Amino acid sequence: MQAYNPRHHTLILLKDFEKTVKQGIPFNQEPLGEDEASFLDQLQRIVAGLEDNQSDVQFEGQTWLSRLFRNYPTIAPIMPREVLWYFGGEALHFMPDEEIEKFQKLEELVAEGHDYLETKIAIFNKKDDNTTEH
Repeated sequence: MQAYNPRHHTLILLKDFEKTVKQGIPFNQEPLGEDEASFLDQLQRIVAGLEDNQSDVQFEGQTWLSRLFRNYPTIAPIMPREVLWYFGGEALHFMPDEEIEKFQKLEELVAEGHDYLETKIAIFNKKDDNTTEH
């Protein structure tokens, strides 16, 4: 079993997100609008910062995620939730309390040595105890 590396996992998710958004409007337009170009540049700086273990990347990520939800709410839902959890801070404002609790539980269990993927599936696919089956 390979150890879970949150920084590396976030890096992969951000690169996948970038590929996906570049395929749709407004990020597939030529010429690219100034706001969109700036948004993608900021994302590329965050990716580079994660690759280089830069200390200021956490704050930059929070700022960029706020920009994503504020300026591009139609594409915000395709952002993997793990990215919001990784950057934390202001990014957590875009997560409901129940989801934050699940990520806290996941983080605790992974720190205890549980497998990340298996534990994530168990926590996030668990039915609410208050739900009745029909």
